Amino acid sequence: MTLRIVPSDMYPTMQSAIDDSSSGDSIKILAGTFDGFEVDVDNLKIFGCGIGRTIIAGAPAQGSDDGIVVNADRTTLQGFTVQGYGNDGVLVISNNNVLKNIKSSLNTNVGICITGRNNLIIKSTSNFNGNAGIDFTDQINTSVHNCAIHCISQNNSLVGYRLDSLHNRIIKSQSKENNIGISSSTDSARNTVMDNKVNNNSIGIIIFLSEMVLNNLFCNNFNSGIVLPNFIIVSAMFNIVDSNIVRNNGTDVTDAGILVEDGTTDNTIRFNKARNNFDFDIEADPPADLNNTFDGNQCGNSDPPGLCT
Repeated sequence: MTLRIVPSDMYPTMQSAIDDSSSGDSIKILAGTFDGFEVDVDNLKIFGCGIGRTIIAGAPAQGSDDGIVVNADRTTLQGFTVQGYGNDGVLVISNNNVLKNIKSSLNTNVGICITGRNNLIIKSTSNFNGNAGIDFTDQINTSVHNCAIHCISQNNSLVGYRLDSLHNRIIKSQSKENNIGISSSTDSARNTVMDNKVNNNSIGIIIFLSEMVLNNLFCNNFNSGIVLPNFIIVSAMFNIVDSNIVRNNGTDVTDAGILVEDGTTDNTIRFNKARNNFDFDIEADPPADLNNTFDGNQCGNSDPPGLCT
């Protein structure tokens, strides 16, 4: 196992250090601004000097418009900023990697995009990106069993966290001041969103199929806090929305703390505490009030009446 230092006389760039590395080696990036790079050697540990000190903001990774492309398994990326790239800040297309204390900002597309399996993003920030902050995106069911924990996604143009695949988790993180705080897709299912704070977005969360939304705080979102939608292609089904606090969401008569649109079926909305939402704390558009289960919700008002205890 060898430690390489960038920049140095032998390794003036990150790519030169990676190209000379073997599995198990480590690379230390000193303070300064550096070009992007592709990780194509398994089991490398790449450490910066900290967010705002080590900055990846130069030329993109070779053959791409992304800042960093991780194309090898068991990579560790820790302690630097990635910013200003024409596509994704960090693109992970491999498995069993760890991203810790990374900040990805001002990229045209996604801050941190994960298409592989069993990856962990921890204590990282993604903000002011043109599309999504953190994206678990599916490529033929490859983006599964990934986790974001203790992360912040803020001020991204479209969505803070996008769940576009299976069996991923967002835990103890925050999504704020995005268009949509958290969004699943019609292709995603069996994801878990738990113990998060989702505030000051246009919409708090949108979910479709078999998602679990547990013990989160949804507050001060401009439109609805939680939306179970009815789209032409698919309606929300088999989701569990349980033990969330939903407060001060909504500004229009079409909004609600928890909005369950007509055509949705077999969802369970239970034990949530919803107060001071506009126009209702819980609203179920008929026949959604009959086709879904509402149990033990503590709220001030509902439409139709009777969805609160």
